[in-house]
Amino acid sequence: MRDGERVNRRLVLKGAVAAAGTAAVSALLAACGGEVATTAPTAAATVATVATGAGAAATVAATKPAATTAPASAAAPVATTGTTSSAATSAPAPVSPTMAAAASGKQIAELRVAVAGLPASMDPQESISNVGQRVHYSCFDTLIMRDFLNGNKLVPGLATEWKRTDDKTLEMTLRQGVVWQDGSPFTSADVKYTFDRIIAKDPKLEVASPGYFPLASVEALDMFRVRFVGTAVDPVMEKRFAGLGAQIIPAKYHQMVGTDAFRTKPLGTGPYKLVEFVADDHYTFESNERYWGGAPAAKKLTFKLIPEVSARMAAITNGEVEIATNVPPDQLSNLKGKSNLVVKTVPLGNMHVLQYDMKVKPMDNKLVRQAVTAAIDRKTLTETLWGGNAIHTRGFQFEGEDLFNANRPLTEYNPDKAKMLLKQGGYANEPITYVTESPNYYTNGREAGEAIVEMWKAVGINGKLNLLESAAKTKAQADDNYHVATWSATSGTADPDGYLWRNWGPDNSQQKKGYWAAASAAKYNALGTEARSTLDQKKRFDLYQQMLDEFENEAPGTTLYIPKEIYAIKTTVDWTPYSLYYMDLRAYNFKAK
Repeated sequence: MRDGERVNRRLVLKGAVAAAGTAAVSALLAACGGEVATTAPTAAATVATVATGAGAAATVAATKPAATTAPASAAAPVATTGTTSSAATSAPAPVSPTMAAAASGKQIAELRVAVAGLPASMDPQESISNVGQRVHYSCFDTLIMRDFLNGNKLVPGLATEWKRTDDKTLEMTLRQGVVWQDGSPFTSADVKYTFDRIIAKDPKLEVASPGYFPLASVEALDMFRVRFVGTAVDPVMEKRFAGLGAQIIPAKYHQMVGTDAFRTKPLGTGPYKLVEFVADDHYTFESNERYWGGAPAAKKLTFKLIPEVSARMAAITNGEVEIATNVPPDQLSNLKGKSNLVVKTVPLGNMHVLQYDMKVKPMDNKLVRQAVTAAIDRKTLTETLWGGNAIHTRGFQFEGEDLFNANRPLTEYNPDKAKMLLKQGGYANEPITYVTESPNYYTNGREAGEAIVEMWKAVGINGKLNLLESAAKTKAQADDNYHVATWSATSGTADPDGYLWRNWGPDNSQQKKGYWAAASAAKYNALGTEARSTLDQKKRFDLYQQMLDEFENEAPGTTLYIPKEIYAIKTTVDWTPYSLYYMDLRAYNFKAK
């Protein structure tokens, strides 16, 4: 079914369900979906591979189960010594045993990837986005890496060793023999330059927010040793260096070409070098044959922008690309039976959320915000809209993380409570505008908006869906011309600090722009400040539970679900997707058959 036909069918059905509640919404969604494949269990880093050819069997690679309760007692401080591997000037040691698997030896001319969006900048610290993570990962390296193939362990990257010398200080030994993609050597000067511009709070850099790197200084001790000093005790310092925005950039090259040129002509130490940047169309990379982790399996890599679902699916089925990203669940039935394709599904470390604007009436009323939240039936969205390919959350947290609380209840749906709150809050049928991108930036973004507005109407909320192109949505938010907007939160450090604080704390736009009013956020901020300045894991667990309670009480926004990202992949490609949007095409994770 084409996108337009699917939307038209939804619109025809809306009138019949406007006042009928969740059951009718379920029927609306089911009428527009297709058959879906069985997927993996909902562990955070589980990957399900469903072969679509005749007779192919489903295989599941599972990770360790999530913790089900709070830490039993005050845990020991965060580990202070990283995994060690010896540095060498000619053949640097591999990052970890699981990430060091030899390449197949076969190299193809080009790998083509169809994507729903491309980043406006190739500066990995300027704009942190889902689409940026995917593309930046092939061009740049971080000091520490997460081994997604082995329980998300922290392993050596551009640093071979790290240790804490006190609660606020981390020293690293860098990998020798690494060169930038132009052949110049990588040294501690590059590391210092990268983080100095973050510490200087360059306003162009999203990663300069203290929510990313609360650093006081970085010192180059010699060519291959660096020392980081935090502004305070930081329980997740090591994880930050393996997370979002932690990619190292070249000091001399960046100074030579300048910030503006670097956006489209970047230079990294990663396995692919950008050679062609065509905005709003495609980015093409060539293989870095001198990559310290081994040359990748494709000579050329192209990310092709194909925002429309139907066109993206046509590209993968017609052989125009080898990988298609952001496959909606209702497309799975169309991919079945194609012997040259496999479908891979992974629960994301990314949550679809809604953000509210308290500057606009009636969203300044906490009772109205709570009602808007309670009126959303997330179970129906995950089961019917997503066909089970999304996870109903237990509040704002991610399963599989050390501080996950499995005893926390599922995010509540209570239409009777919503009606009561609206009455108590004096809601007078004011329009509440829900804005999202069209075409979808988030998979099922438009479809979820259509369903949620119907759910609101069923409890007496005058919901209005406004579909806008990305730039127009950004302007609507800047002009406070909305009430509810789509957003997402990524668990970039596999710790609540990476989303409860980074996305919703005082350094993020939600508070800085006044969408979350300062008085409403005061208690939340105090709890977060304490949680991110202690190494006691039990205390941190308790503080984050209180933050979750405060978030749900003040309702500056709400969680929807954690999607399971679906990829369509040619059988000639051996590649495993990760729980983040990182598209890892290094030799240990991408092979040509």
